[in-house]
Amino acid sequence: MSSGNSREKRSLDRTDRSILALLQQDARLTNKEIARLVNLSPTPCLRRIGLLEEAGYVSRYKAVLDPAKLGFSIFAFLSLKRSRESSQADVARRIMEIPEVLSCHVVSGEFDLMAEVVARDMDDYARITLDHIAKMPGIYDLRSTFSIKALKVDGLLPIAREAGDAQG
Repeated sequence: MSSGNSREKRSLDRTDRSILALLQQDARLTNKEIARLVNLSPTPCLRRIGLLEEAGYVSRYKAVLDPAKLGFSIFAFLSLKRSRESSQADVARRIMEIPEVLSCHVVSGEFDLMAEVVARDMDDYARITLDHIAKMPGIYDLRSTFSIKALKVDGLLPIAREAGDAQG
C-alpha cells in the first residue's frame, strides 16, 4: 500500500482488483461478504476499500435501474457535427446538460461528438432531438442511429484480470 498522498497512483494487486470487481458488480455487498469472497478478514478488507476510495479508483456508488420499468423504450446514438465557429467544449457542455443524454463522447472520424440518448417514445425522442439538440447553437449536423436490441449493457470494466494473471 502507498503512503503520503492518498490520491497518488498505487499499484493494484489481485486482491484489490477482486475487491473492485465485486464492488462494481454489486455495490451493496457488505464488507463482511467482500472479505469472505477475497479471503481476508473484515478489518483489512475495509482498510483496502477505504484506500481504493481515497485513491480515486471508486468514483461513486450507484444503482442500475431498469429503463423499461421506468417507461424508457427508445435508445439512440446521435452523431453530432459542430459548426466551424463553435467550440467543441461549448457544444459538448450544452449536450451534457440534457437529462436524457446518458453519455457523450468526443469521437474521431466524420463527426465530433457521439451522444447516447434515452426517450420514452418517438414523440419524446423528437422533442429531445428536434426541439432541443438540433436547435442548439453550434450544431451543424445531427444523425441518429437507433438501438433495436441491447445485447450487452453491463458497464463493468474488465479489471479482475491483468497481465500475468492466470485467472481473474
